[in-house]
Amino acid sequence: MSPVATVPQRFFKVLSEVAAQLKLRGSDPGLELAGRFGLRRYFERHRTGDTDLADSQWLERAAQFRKEARDLSAALRDAGVRHFFFKGIALLGRFYRLDDRRLDDIDLAVDLAGRNAAMAVLHAHGYADLREPGVWGPASRRPGITMFRTDPAAGERPHAPLLDLHWGLESVSALLPTEGITLPSAFWARLEMEQRLPVPSDEYHAALVLHHLVRHDLLHVRGLLDFALLWETLSRDAGARLTELAGHLGVGRALGVVGRVLVDDLLLFPIRGVRLGAQDWRGRAALPPMRLRPWLAWAGRRTADRRHHVTVTRSLAWRRFLLADAPRVGQLARELLKPPPEYLAWRWPDVRSPVQAWRQHLAAALKA
Repeated sequence: MSPVATVPQRFFKVLSEVAAQLKLRGSDPGLELAGRFGLRRYFERHRTGDTDLADSQWLERAAQFRKEARDLSAALRDAGVRHFFFKGIALLGRFYRLDDRRLDDIDLAVDLAGRNAAMAVLHAHGYADLREPGVWGPASRRPGITMFRTDPAAGERPHAPLLDLHWGLESVSALLPTEGITLPSAFWARLEMEQRLPVPSDEYHAALVLHHLVRHDLLHVRGLLDFALLWETLSRDAGARLTELAGHLGVGRALGVVGRVLVDDLLLFPIRGVRLGAQDWRGRAALPPMRLRPWLAWAGRRTADRRHHVTVTRSLAWRRFLLADAPRVGQLARELLKPPPEYLAWRWPDVRSPVQAWRQHLAAALKA
């Protein structure tokens, strides 16, 4: 491989190797695996040099999402609500063309003080609480809510785009929803405009993406690519701020481990102010399975399970223990061995009794 190969080229080389390991079929197994992660068109474009937009469902959806985000941003600005967009919607037009990647939702963050005003704006735009059945946990304990646009022509059925409204972030110290993490005030002072949307500065955006990776049990491969692309753009003085915010979000240890993977496996430059590698035995235990090849192979086998990161299992508890800066060991053990009755009822809705639900949980959780 040429020493001037780009991040997409290096990433796709690993995807192709992993696709062969997984024995995927098709004319290009690497692209088949990229498709599982919602990135097929992105790698197709970089491999062929094709710059035209491909007519696809992703193109139509991305254009709709971006228009909706711009409209909402204008309404929130008029209402005096501090806000920004992050992850996929915030990276369109910069790292990705409209048809490059799958967008599942719009991620919108608002200042905690402006939460109620923001919800009033969203309600006025036809949004309602999705009450998503795939996510367990009392709404009062989650620092955000998933909303959907009601479609008058289709009754009350969910209608794209979905919107994840955040006024905080869930802690990675436990498995089930706990109190949220509030973004520091310095964060709001470093917002930038990108494609007519307020977005975080690159180092803060990278910390948010890293938190999402850990919270979603490392399965969001689009987020891993986002993190690599953001890493490559960081200025020389950005490392200290990235490290500070990662620590605030409880993923400072993960920053060192994932950064080590990017530097070793994607040949990205180290960033001054970011301490790479494992700093203790937990980091040393986490690093080998997070090397890019085993990481992508593991994620490739689990793409069909969309509830994996919210289902309590032994392996999820172990990875959270290894990667969180301050894991709540007692709480992790309780959630694994005796989760709340509400979780058991959500996980096993068809069982006859709470005891039977608990037994089924133990059998499944301790095996996985």
